Amino acid sequence: MNPGRIPSVFSCLWVLVALASLAASACSPSEEVESGERSGGEAQTEPAGGGPPDPVLRYRADGSFRIIQFADTQDDHDMDPRTVRLMEAVLDDQNPDLVVFTGDNIRGGPETADQAREAMDHIVGPMESRGIPWLVAFGNHDEDHTPSTGMDEEAQLAYYMSFPNNLNRLDPPGVYGTGNVHVLIQGSEGNDPRFVIWALDSGRYSSDSIGGQAVEADGLRTYDWIRSSQVDWYRRTSEELEEEYGAGVPGFMFFHIPLPEFALMWENRENHDVIGEKNEDVAAGSFNSGLFAAAKERGDVKGIFVGHDHVNDFVGDYFGIRLGYSANTGFGTYGLGDDDPDRMRGARVFVLQEVDPEGFETFMVYARGYGI
Repeated sequence: MNPGRIPSVFSCLWVLVALASLAASACSPSEEVESGERSGGEAQTEPAGGGPPDPVLRYRADGSFRIIQFADTQDDHDMDPRTVRLMEAVLDDQNPDLVVFTGDNIRGGPETADQAREAMDHIVGPMESRGIPWLVAFGNHDEDHTPSTGMDEEAQLAYYMSFPNNLNRLDPPGVYGTGNVHVLIQGSEGNDPRFVIWALDSGRYSSDSIGGQAVEADGLRTYDWIRSSQVDWYRRTSEELEEEYGAGVPGFMFFHIPLPEFALMWENRENHDVIGEKNEDVAAGSFNSGLFAAAKERGDVKGIFVGHDHVNDFVGDYFGIRLGYSANTGFGTYGLGDDDPDRMRGARVFVLQEVDPEGFETFMVYARGYGI
């Protein structure tokens, strides 16, 4: 066993349970299930299809809630132990209430399904051993190993869902991609939601040519984009939440590939209070499908946060919605070049306040700050 390796923590039984869950009929996007009580006194929800109850997210008694974003952990079954050490250091230092992975969680190294599961075990182990709720979105590299392992994103989602502290759910029907989900954060008192976390699948790659025209001829990268069915799902679910609870529920969106608005914000950064670094081009999807405009129209999304571009960590206020990167967490993939390749590796932290959801704090923490 290599130093820092985390052994598999779940048997095939959990995988079978989760696969059965994926095959079950899905709930409507805004449907919530009845809650129970666990020994610690926190309510839990019973997931569709059986299995362990989901943890319930709730603001702390002091009205705060803390989120960690891990971006591009992107390693395989033979994971660089520094990645796990960084994740553990961030969790112990920041004591989050929720962890969100924004894609490229693993990469193409695994050659068997067992090796793919071992790679996933590495990245979820730090939260599972600490009892911290977490969820994943998928990136463009999460299926690089699929031709060898047979584990596509649906199979990976089933495996992630088998862990007790995972918050992913069945995909909403008719929505493009894998792992689109919204998760509610309840108030410090009562059960009404005070914040919502949206995780979307930003896809993988577009074709090299569309309509007989080369995508790269326009200077575009051949990355995928948020599809109209996902935008419609967000808008519909947002409206249902407002109708059910009497007011819009503020929230964040997390996914992998940045929107074109990230590049526009940087180009006009003096107007948008941008801080942080841009060390590579914004590799947005080929098309702008209107997610930012939909979020502006609804007025409930307070921030959109991505990964994908490993050595960017800038954040700014783009016409009332904060857009931001987390630099990459994983040591097994590219970082800065030259003399200090690991300087940008880290995680993004969010500190919410129940009384002021727009006034949240966000900042990066880096491996170098933990002596890694």
